[in-house]
Amino acid sequence: MDAGLEHAAEAARTEIEEFRRTFAALEAAVHKRVVGQDALVRGTITALACGGHVLLEGAPGLAKTLLVRTLASALDLGFSRIQFTPDLMPADITGTQVLHATEGGGHVLRFEPGPLHAHCVLADEINRATPRTQSALLEAMQEHTVPVGRETRA
Repeated sequence: MDAGLEHAAEAARTEIEEFRRTFAALEAAVHKRVVGQDALVRGTITALACGGHVLLEGAPGLAKTLLVRTLASALDLGFSRIQFTPDLMPADITGTQVLHATEGGGHVLRFEPGPLHAHCVLADEINRATPRTQSALLEAMQEHTVPVGRETRA
């Protein structure tokens, strides 16, 4: 084997081992608070590492919220939880422009981000929301952006 290929193989082995250690450390950190859900924790971390989304189903009290909150905390990421209801509007989750008074009596529109602007979002009972609100969530999941007025925000 030539030296360049051998060097590349060694670099790949080093990166794989570093990933394995990081994954194990994250898994251990989550298991300090979430007990007895080994497959769920491993699957959720795997999906996160792959840039995917996770659908968690289960009865109340099975640590779904605790898992996502703990994972976000262990990675020092923003966390938000959205309780979907029939009266929830797309702007309630994406954010909206709000009119603020300025010194001197003027007004200015400022963007107030909604809960979709967190790194880890727990969307609870999605099936209760209207199709438009569900669509806003799905667009954010797919595109990693949200439309706000005439702008699209990351």
